[in-house]
Amino acid sequence: MVKHNSETQKSQETVFRKIGRGLGKYLTDWRNLLGHSLLGIVFLVLAIWAPVNIWIKLIVIACLITFNVIRMRRKAKRAALKVAVEDEKV
Repeated sequence: MVKHNSETQKSQETVFRKIGRGLGKYLTDWRNLLGHSLLGIVFLVLAIWAPVNIWIKLIVIACLITFNVIRMRRKAKRAALKVAVEDEKV
């Protein structure tokens, strides 16, 4: 029974490590920072002249995060493919 509990704890630690690494990569990518900064400025300007519903803001932020994650995954796949092609040539 103790073995099962330790296995569950290790798998939870692995999940949290993956989440932490992914979040760290996401927050250190300059394109993501630029996108969120520009979006914040746009929301600030819109809030001055025309208040925007909070749900619209949240949906736009969720879309931005989704597109950034997709972009980062495609970039990682292209880099891995490029390395694999270069390894085959050598």
